[in-house]
Amino acid sequence: MDSEPTLNELAVVFGRVRGLLLTEETVQHAVDLLAEAARDLIPGAIGAGVSLIHHGQRTSTGATDALVRRADELQYELSEGPCLSAWSTSTPVRTDDTTALDQRWPRWAAAAAGMSVRSCQSVPLIQGDTTIGAMKVYATEAFAFDGTTERALTRFAVPAAALLSHVQTTDTPQQIRSDLSAALQTRDRIAMAKGILMARLGIDDRAAFAELVTRARDGRCSVGDVALELTEGAGRPAT
Repeated sequence: MDSEPTLNELAVVFGRVRGLLLTEETVQHAVDLLAEAARDLIPGAIGAGVSLIHHGQRTSTGATDALVRRADELQYELSEGPCLSAWSTSTPVRTDDTTALDQRWPRWAAAAAGMSVRSCQSVPLIQGDTTIGAMKVYATEAFAFDGTTERALTRFAVPAAALLSHVQTTDTPQQIRSDLSAALQTRDRIAMAKGILMARLGIDDRAAFAELVTRARDGRCSVGDVALELTEGAGRPAT
C-alpha cells in the first residue's frame, strides 16, 4: 500500500500550522507541530523531530518525546548522525540498523542502539538555495523505513521548509496568509479536477489523481496547471 501522505492529510496538517502561524506564535510551537505531524504521517515511526540549523548549530528544535530529543541531542554532542548528514549534504539519509554500528556515525549509532533506537530516516529542509535544517523519524525496529518512507517524508518536508522559513521573517502573517491561500486554492482545484475525471472516465479517486500526474508529466507542467485547465474547461459553456 502506498504510504505517502495524501493531499487531504497534508491539508489537515497545514491547516493546524496555519492557525498557529497566523497568530504569530513561536517557531518552537511550529516545529513541535510539524514533528508531531511527521510522526503521524509515517508508518512505523515511534517519534519524530525537526531541527532548524544555522552554521552547524541548532537554532530551534522540535521533538515528539524525550527519546527523540535525546537521540537528537547526541548528534550535536558527538557532531555526527543522520540529521546532521541530511542537513550538510542536502540529501535524504537513512540508517537501517544502529546495532550494526553504521560506519558513517559509529559513536552515534552505538549510543542510539543503547537507547533502543534501531532505525532513522532523515531528510533536509530546503528553502530556495538554502538548507535550513532537517526532519527525521525514528523507530525501535530495524529496517522500519524504506524508499517509500523517504519519498513521503521528503514530500512533507518541502512545504514544511517553506512554512518554517516564513515564520522567521518580520512579514510572516501576510506572507503566510498569501502562500497558504494559494496552496489551498490549488488543493481545491485538484479535488475538483479529480471529480471531473472520475465522472468522465468512470474511475476512482486514486486513479483520477494518477491520471492528473500522468497528464502533468506528459505536458511537462504541474498537476495544478492540469487541474486548472480541466476545471476552467468544465466551466465554459458548450459551443
